[in-house]
Amino acid sequence: MSKRRESFFHQFDHNLWILCVGWFVGAMGFAASIPFLSIYFHDQLGLSITEIGVFFGAMAVVRSLCQAAGGELSDRVSRTQLLIHSQVFRSVFFVLIALAIAWDWGFWWIAVFVTMNSVFGAIFMPTINALVADILPESKRLNGYAVTRAAGNLGWAAGPAIGGFLAHSSYSILFHISAVITLFSGLIFWWFFTAPEQSKIKESFKFSDLLAVRKDHNLARHCLLILCLYLVVAQLIAPFSVYTVDMVGIPESQLGILFAINGLLVALLQVPATRLLSGFRFTTQLAVGSFMYFVGYGVLGYTGTFSAFVAIIAFITVGEVIMSPPSLTLTSRLAPEGRMGRYMGVYGFFVTVGWSLGPLYGGFFLDHFGDRPEAAWLMISSLALLSGVGYIWFGKILPEKYNRGR
Repeated sequence: MSKRRESFFHQFDHNLWILCVGWFVGAMGFAASIPFLSIYFHDQLGLSITEIGVFFGAMAVVRSLCQAAGGELSDRVSRTQLLIHSQVFRSVFFVLIALAIAWDWGFWWIAVFVTMNSVFGAIFMPTINALVADILPESKRLNGYAVTRAAGNLGWAAGPAIGGFLAHSSYSILFHISAVITLFSGLIFWWFFTAPEQSKIKESFKFSDLLAVRKDHNLARHCLLILCLYLVVAQLIAPFSVYTVDMVGIPESQLGILFAINGLLVALLQVPATRLLSGFRFTTQLAVGSFMYFVGYGVLGYTGTFSAFVAIIAFITVGEVIMSPPSLTLTSRLAPEGRMGRYMGVYGFFVTVGWSLGPLYGGFFLDHFGDRPEAAWLMISSLALLSGVGYIWFGKILPEKYNRGR
């Protein structure tokens, strides 16, 4: 067994491990502060859950376009340079957020700096996903995305463990810490990462290029279904945080533990689960993951104890582990030669819209049905059910060459 595990890890190029380390550090910087921002808005600035959702929703337009544009850009310029510079600029805006909080500049300055930070985060994601595809042959991408996701989620586990114990004393310090950690991530890519050979698009950029989704019906179906799913996945950042801390009453330190459990479970389970499920169709794995999100968030309103939240987070995290690598690998399979960045950007656009509009979607139901949380969370989770049914249908019409890991 140990030889088999050693053989599995030795199959990857050393650059993949550098991406893993940089992604781990960058995710830790993000997760140390951003998950607690909605609580700061709610408790310190007095915003309602719906208003917090409106903020994240407004940010979706800019961030999502930057996600798609970032994919296009990564097909035309050095992906390594995009990786480095996006982390440096994110670090700068983390500092500005910290100063805005410390000096009481108010909501609007914080909103601008958070939005700019998210712009460079949106450029970072399709770039690093495209680099995984550059580094690895098609046959190894499913496992490669599993390894990098495990690294990123290990950072997601470490970040809230730091932030949860500091948020009650100083939100400003949280963002200063995020700035330092994120800058270190960029330095890792600068010092150690060796750029693989990259096929670049030579023709000039047109905004119509971003509409590639309309020309590829399989990509369009995949993106619309992943949007429905990520509107539910996104509940973790804002609605779940506000619901558990302000509506149920668990302390912020316990919320940090819940985020840490999510990240640690992904780090521990992602690689073995992906290997175990590699013989199944991508659409089948996506359907199962969607159904688990529906059940997990659907029962959230029926309980109010920390131990129950631990069980729910663990269940939802298994759904995340099942569905995430297949969604990226399916996108890479659909991408034609020289269009990997574009397809990752378009896919990332829909994922980002889900992440960004999810808090508005969930916040609306919690604000209007807060006295009946069981109904609110069932309505919120219903889109994951729709996504699961959709992926079952999609699997029946998608050609097998796109839909198998082996």
